[in-house]
Amino acid sequence: FSSLAFLLWIAPVFSILVNRTIDDERGDSLTGQKPSYNPDDQWHQGATCSVCLITPSTLDTSQIFDATWHDGTYSPGGEDFTVQASFTGTAVYVFNIISNTVSDATTLTNLTFTLDGDLVGQFNHIPDSTSDVTYRVPVYTNTSLSNSEHLLVMRAGGANASLILFDYIVYSAETTSTSSSSTSSSSA
Repeated sequence: FSSLAFLLWIAPVFSILVNRTIDDERGDSLTGQKPSYNPDDQWHQGATCSVCLITPSTLDTSQIFDATWHDGTYSPGGEDFTVQASFTGTAVYVFNIISNTVSDATTLTNLTFTLDGDLVGQFNHIPDSTSDVTYRVPVYTNTSLSNSEHLLVMRAGGANASLILFDYIVYSAETTSTSSSSTSSSSA
């Protein structure tokens, strides 16, 4: 009577979605690549800005991702204000801070979004008479992207002045993983 025992290793490969963040200041949590801002000489790091009307003292910085944000105000007739970021993933979410009335400041927000060169969305906020600020506002969301490299551009331009308080981007990326398991079998 003989028995043959063997060990069979199975290593299935499967895809999992992982969320990654692109911070306005520190960049992509995986690659370190930072967003680009144009016109680059007219954007300000809000946390340290000395000429901005919306400052850390007027905001709850505990509600802001990594306590940093980029502040830019587009003026009609001037160059459009843009934030560009690239990522590889299947979904993307852009988060801004939205402000209502602030004395002497433009707080209207009028944005368009292009993805890989195609116009894919817009966001508009007309401020009310309160001084309320809303944090982590999803100004653009897309959950049906191909798992490939993408270029996202957020733009303020056109006939109205527009405030951008850009906080961060989250994108979902597919990664592969293997899981090892073993099975034991014997035959008589």
